Amino acid sequence: MSKKDDERVDKSRLLEDVQEFCISQSFEAQFEAFAKEHANVFLKALDFTDESTEHPLEFHDVYRKYLTKFEGLIEDFIVKNGYNVGDFYDQCKDILDNDEVFGTKRFFIETMLATSEYQNFFMLMRAEMREYKQAMLRNSHK
Repeated sequence: MSKKDDERVDKSRLLEDVQEFCISQSFEAQFEAFAKEHANVFLKALDFTDESTEHPLEFHDVYRKYLTKFEGLIEDFIVKNGYNVGDFYDQCKDILDNDEVFGTKRFFIETMLATSEYQNFFMLMRAEMREYKQAMLRNSHK
């Protein structure tokens, strides 16, 4: 039975449920699939060693697709589990606004926000492309 089937959804689990979803194997697999789908663009990212170098517009186009895809996945998860997206944002804001709150909830929210920034996205994609390139090299030697 999904939470949607239950009329009384416990909002106190909302943040924890989203966190569990975001660290799940299925979510990670979708990120890896996204990286592979756009490998032709981001393999070029391995050539960028200087942060001051202007990036091609195609990097930013893929970044916008990334934001749309993963924000959509999270929002779909929230709704499918009977929660409200507005409640999720409210809980995140409350935790970030409270300087007294530390721990996994705050860390998760800050990490989520960080990965939504272009520079962090770029570093993630570079790391994925390094792994992708190494895997391609290993497979070519078999």
